Amino acid sequence: MNAFDQFLEEYPLIAFEKGQILLLKDEIPKGVYIIVSGFVKTYTINASGEERLISIDSAGEDIPIGFTAGLITRSQYFYEAYGRCTVRLVPCDAYLKHLVENNASLLRRHIRITKILLASLSRIEALEQSKASDKVALTLLYIADRIGGRFLLDKARFNLSITQQEIANALGLTRETAGIVLKKLEGKKLLAHSRNSYVLYMEKLRVYLSRR
Repeated sequence: MNAFDQFLEEYPLIAFEKGQILLLKDEIPKGVYIIVSGFVKTYTINASGEERLISIDSAGEDIPIGFTAGLITRSQYFYEAYGRCTVRLVPCDAYLKHLVENNASLLRRHIRITKILLASLSRIEALEQSKASDKVALTLLYIADRIGGRFLLDKARFNLSITQQEIANALGLTRETAGIVLKKLEGKKLLAHSRNSYVLYMEKLRVYLSRR
């Protein structure tokens, strides 16, 4: 067991079921939530009451981002369990002290934050596309990458549990528009639909997007 995992074991493990809220927007966190397993969805709600996806966070990442370093004092977004997840609640001062005293843990956090930055750039790229089909395809790859991580590299296909409404929320589209675009992508054999999940044909999607 590495030093970071040993450090985390000193603090309470909290489990959340899918859809449970970890933090509300504007809430003052009781500490840093470090994800141990599963995924956490970060989102906001616009003036029309519609959910808008900000990011998906995975194991090892701490939320709300910026709170540890004192850059924010309240949660800027809503944080919700994206499937069942577990987190450790750690006091900020203890977490910072551990990072200062453990170079390996600090490096791991640096790498995680770099991955978040790269994923955020992919997310921005998706939102900036003029064609709805490109927006949807890039967003599906973004979500698959955040969930699949390093296990995604050699996969020809990836099963993504997601609804049309969640895809629409991620892009500010109507559910109807998202459904039409997904049907078009399915017609191009880039994905297949099965209930509330999609099978993504990863290489075909990447080739399709490289030719746009």
